Amino acid sequence: MGRREEMIAKIKELMTQPERIRNMGIAAHIDHGKTTLSDNLLAGAGMISEELAGKQLVLDFDEQEQARGITINAANVSMVHNYEGNDYLINLIDTPGHVDFGGDVTRAMRAIDGAIIVVDAVEGVMPQTETVLRQALREYVKPVLFINKVDRLIKELKLGPNEILNRFAKIITDVNRLIKRYAPEEFKNQWLVKVDDGSVAFGSAYYNWALSVPFMKKTGVTFKDIVELTNSGDLKTLRQKAPLHVVVLDMVVRHLPNPLEAQKYRIPHLWQGDINSEVGQAMLKCDPKGKMVMVVTKIIIDKHAGEVATGRVWSGTVKSGKEVYLINSKRKARIQQVGIYMGPERINMDAVPAGNIVAVTG
Repeated sequence: MGRREEMIAKIKELMTQPERIRNMGIAAHIDHGKTTLSDNLLAGAGMISEELAGKQLVLDFDEQEQARGITINAANVSMVHNYEGNDYLINLIDTPGHVDFGGDVTRAMRAIDGAIIVVDAVEGVMPQTETVLRQALREYVKPVLFINKVDRLIKELKLGPNEILNRFAKIITDVNRLIKRYAPEEFKNQWLVKVDDGSVAFGSAYYNWALSVPFMKKTGVTFKDIVELTNSGDLKTLRQKAPLHVVVLDMVVRHLPNPLEAQKYRIPHLWQGDINSEVGQAMLKCDPKGKMVMVVTKIIIDKHAGEVATGRVWSGTVKSGKEVYLINSKRKARIQQVGIYMGPERINMDAVPAGNIVAVTG
């Protein structure tokens, strides 16, 4: 069995275990390195070659995006990450950072339960950082923080360790100030990001390394090692000692909620219907046997398959051949194909249960 087939088999198995699923997005101000981070997470998960990560921009698969070098559509990918001996299914949506595409960001936020907020270590928190964080918190999406482009502080600005730590402290304070301002009342303190518990990581998406306090404790790698390796230009050793995907995805598994946890507090906020009804309870419990409810976050036109709708399954199970009722257009339709995303590629599945991100044709 090849690596791809192995990955698909693992995804199929994990899809039915909602406690092992994390639906997450990456949000940032434009050019803070969001798509490069996504690419390197995919490379680490074995989805693309490490040599191409950061240059390939896999999630920018729209021709216009590649030409302009910015992310316009929210793209999706499912990958597997092993944390402390257990496999987890991570469904990632890469959201636009450009202010013109804010509607896509809001729709993407509906489908996810957690988000990595990426902040450029040189520029700090920018206006669009505030906008995307506010949108996430408004949709009850829990944030974690990745401080990117730390290599520039070392190489270009030639800052010493204390100055770098002061810079980090300022960014964390700014992000927490926004969380206190915009988070739902019950999560204002609970969702603050902290260095000690590993809900903050820092590194360089371009050079594919990252650090967090739990990772440093576990491996003995220090920030001094990072500074020395960066200055000596030994980026290969740096990547091996502190691989970006391990640090960041460990943070995701550890701090972002699974669908069973998240739907308990998100559904009453997102859904206007009767929460005590049969369908309301099925969504609260993320019940794969309940009535099928899915929110569509995006529709694209595929030249082979026609219209492809992407969305989050809140309850029930999406199956090919199933008749569904489309609420907005007030008509019935039949699902032709069901699949999941591996970057621009869609992998067909027989059925996808509640708690997952799905692609539906027909």
